Amino acid sequence: MSRNNGSSQVSWREAAAAASDVTVDAMFRRAFRTFASRPAVTWEDGRRSYSEVCERAWRLANALHRLGYRRGDIIAVLSDTRPEYVEAYAALAALGITVAALNIRLHPSELSACLRKCRPVAMLVSDSFAPLADQVRREAPGVRHWIAFGEVPGFDSYEALLEDSTPDEPPRVARGDDVHNILFTSGTTGAPKGAMISQRAAAIRGLRIAQWFGLTENDGFVGWLPLFHCGGDESLYATICTGGTFATLRRAEVLQMYRLIERDRLSWTCLLPGVITAFLDDPARTRHDLSSFRFALGYANMMPQVIARLTRECNLHFYDAFGQSEVSYLLAHGRSGPGEVPSLRKTPAPLLEVRIVDDAMNDVPVGEPGECVVRGPTVMSGYIDADAANAEVFRGGWLHTGDLLLRDADGSLTFVDRKRYLVKTGGENVYPAEVEAVIGQHPAVQEACVFGVPDAHWGESVKAVVVLRPGSKVTREELAAWCRQRLSGYKRPRYLQFLVSEDLPRSTTGKMLRHELARRPVDDSQRVL
Repeated sequence: MSRNNGSSQVSWREAAAAASDVTVDAMFRRAFRTFASRPAVTWEDGRRSYSEVCERAWRLANALHRLGYRRGDIIAVLSDTRPEYVEAYAALAALGITVAALNIRLHPSELSACLRKCRPVAMLVSDSFAPLADQVRREAPGVRHWIAFGEVPGFDSYEALLEDSTPDEPPRVARGDDVHNILFTSGTTGAPKGAMISQRAAAIRGLRIAQWFGLTENDGFVGWLPLFHCGGDESLYATICTGGTFATLRRAEVLQMYRLIERDRLSWTCLLPGVITAFLDDPARTRHDLSSFRFALGYANMMPQVIARLTRECNLHFYDAFGQSEVSYLLAHGRSGPGEVPSLRKTPAPLLEVRIVDDAMNDVPVGEPGECVVRGPTVMSGYIDADAANAEVFRGGWLHTGDLLLRDADGSLTFVDRKRYLVKTGGENVYPAEVEAVIGQHPAVQEACVFGVPDAHWGESVKAVVVLRPGSKVTREELAAWCRQRLSGYKRPRYLQFLVSEDLPRSTTGKMLRHELARRPVDDSQRVL
């Protein structure tokens, strides 16, 4: 056994620790070597092989290193999903630089708050969002270089940067505990928080997804979901580690999805509210060969009847997702086959310990709701610049998800609701997800969102916002009768409002922004008995 007595010699324990480390950088390097000639990234007008993505990523890495950027720095990316974003993830992972993945749908004031938290030293910006970047420049005084994907006045050219650089493979400097990226939560109930995901966690997230869904080099992902979202970036890593194809779409346009699925034989994607119905209902769908498309994932509790129709008409499987940026989108999933109405029971995924606990961290009995707490190698390294929030979310040595679940006797999990969404009416607890599930079973309903509104007598009353399926009709009274037959009196909506999908405020993942809907006026025209 060697000893390190103040010399530069490394002990075998240190060498073993380094040899067993896991990084997303190593995942990219392996893919570039192993799948060099295979298509890695495609888009509407072209494609690049793994070797071509590798060359561009190493050119970027060497250019940024020449500009003085080093391991531990933070570089922000403000961009839609495009090939350059994939290259940036690979290049910055190789340098051990953290990607602050900014949400392009945030208001400038919210983006400014994110920039103040992460304090980037450079920014990569899509040409489409250069005007937005200009609005927040003053909030990023530490940024030395503003680099644009595309030619934009006032920004350095990304392509020129690559042309002036070399494709030599950069040395390995990244470690598993380096922060690979910062994913800002959607902010559906408050200011976004930046979840720091380590290189180790990012790599294991990708490997778990590849194993869970049985991905191979013949699979391809329809990458419309933004790469600043865990559903986008984890799916990228799962694709890269298996040698598959990642198709980048700047917007969720279903015609482009159809074309890419048919052309590149893509096999899976996320289909979320706001996208799933457009994908299903566009008449052009039946004019494309989508036979390679074998599964989708999303939120079954929001629209179970729509999902049953999707799987039947497209002959695919659907995975009902439960997860979050802080842990992984693969915490637990349920699967339904073609034509099946999804069950809300989910199987916990590998490598994560899950407990269902009360406020004192005691495990609750089978069948009783409690908070889901988690620990394992995919858990975030904390929120950036948020000591109080970190102390709260990691209390007791487990990550507190803020989600209420119950455990069934067979070990499966059933989502109940977000803890903060609980409606207290007349001293009784109402879980909005339960009411949404009942309303969503009505054949005329596409989706529903339920929340509490002030009530002088009961404290809160239940209100439901409902979107009907195209061409369907149901009256407020008929829907109230449907709920009366299926829900206890205190759980039934006292207010019902019909809206069209286009008028709904949504998060990046398609979820209705409950807090914004709850702020809208309630009047007697919405009341039901």
